[in-house]
Amino acid sequence: MAFSDKPYSFVARILALLAMAHGLIAIFYNFGATRDVNVPAEALGNIAFAIIILCALLRLLAAVGLWSLTAWGGVLLIIANITELIGAFWSPKILSFSPVEIGFRILVLLAISALLIWANWAHKKRGHYL
Repeated sequence: MAFSDKPYSFVARILALLAMAHGLIAIFYNFGATRDVNVPAEALGNIAFAIIILCALLRLLAAVGLWSLTAWGGVLLIIANITELIGAFWSPKILSFSPVEIGFRILVLLAISALLIWANWAHKKRGHYL
């Protein structure tokens, strides 16, 4: 287990809860659970809808991995955030986020990257790697 020490496990579980909440909200919102007519796939377009749902599913898998204190959960969360940020910056017409949404994704990306680097550095000091 990559995050078996106490401070790492606490941060990993908080990030797991954030990833799970973000993934579930994205899925519920984009499948029309909010009863907003303009939200589902017709309003977003096929490419944006596919990217958002893929990243939401990656976040749910990342939440499982982080809750079980493994490093692959963090890697999946990094992949999900980078995919959405690249899509938003590469083509803002297809995948548009507000500055708050982009800031949240960058903050989560920095937090999980710091956790992975911090845990790896601590394990290297002890003589065994992730």
